[in-house]
Amino acid sequence: MFDITVQYNIALPIETVFEAISDHQSYNRFNACKFANLVETGDSERNGLNALREIHVGPLQLMERITVFERPTRMDYHIESSKPVSIEHIIGSITLAVIDDNNTAVKWISQGTIQVPFIGRYIDRKFTKQGTKGFLSILKHIEREAAL
Repeated sequence: MFDITVQYNIALPIETVFEAISDHQSYNRFNACKFANLVETGDSERNGLNALREIHVGPLQLMERITVFERPTRMDYHIESSKPVSIEHIIGSITLAVIDDNNTAVKWISQGTIQVPFIGRYIDRKFTKQGTKGFLSILKHIEREAAL
């Protein structure tokens, strides 16, 4: 099982952080993401509940559905399908909490299993390591971008 957990404090207001994280189409600007596209808009907001996004990270192509959208404190997602390997996704959750007016605590969790016989566990470990680096790089990018 892969188990990615990143906790990071960003020197930005919670609304700014949430907007950057929930703007699916703009994930293209992050080094960890090769391609991002909003495939289906959400029920009440463009990037909100039930939105479907396509994201490519490394060799993986992921179709992720937004399952919880609570502006500005939480966004959960579920990987509905993936290529070239199948992923059984258990949880994808990003929670934000106010530290003060200009600082936000972010916790990003993704857990699941890469469905590859014999070597799946090895790939899960590698995915945990790379996913942790990728999520952290996205959060740091958001912080740097706002400082410019």
